[in-house]
Amino acid sequence: MKKLGLTLMAATAMFFTVQTASAQVEGQDRTTMEQRTQQQEDFQQIEVSELPSEVQQAVERDFQGSTVSEAHVRDQQGEKSYKIVISTQDGQSRELFADAQGNWIDNQQ
Repeated sequence: MKKLGLTLMAATAMFFTVQTASAQVEGQDRTTMEQRTQQQEDFQQIEVSELPSEVQQAVERDFQGSTVSEAHVRDQQGEKSYKIVISTQDGQSRELFADAQGNWIDNQQ
């Protein structure tokens, strides 16, 4: 009987530990998503023709056959970064981030 009681207590403790850890991970994921959303809201839409030639060349070089359908700019402390939406040859839409020199920015940090 003692073994059954101990087993139930251990199982209950593990259950609550997993639930707490899961809630903490969800909270972190939500914070990360909110930060990314805020970063993306900082961008202002511009005409595709206003993209620097280095950014346009990077799209042509790395995503041959794709066309830029949207362009956005963000200026933080004098440094510009660009959010570009391209349409690929297979008809899919893809969102990219680049600096003014045409270097790709990973995950827009």
